[in-house]
Amino acid sequence: MRALRRRYGRAHGIEGSHVQSLLFPRDRFTVAQAREWATRHKWKADDVDVKPEWIHLRQEDPSRFARVRTVMMGGSGVEGRVGWRK
Repeated sequence: MRALRRRYGRAHGIEGSHVQSLLFPRDRFTVAQAREWATRHKWKADDVDVKPEWIHLRQEDPSRFARVRTVMMGGSGVEGRVGWRK
């Protein structure tokens, strides 16, 4: 996960992409498991949005992004919505 944080620039002031949201498949994670995973990997876990097939843990406000794409975050099934700020 450290490499992912470096690649998608979590630090403020870095140009490039940033993780807007973490996506957890509902058939593999409960809300509690998703929050625990995020906390263990040092991501925010307080803004939860449950959709029919995904649990979203928002890292940043989506209105701050000009464009986004989804990337795999390792072999756990977790995906990240990565974006470039406006």
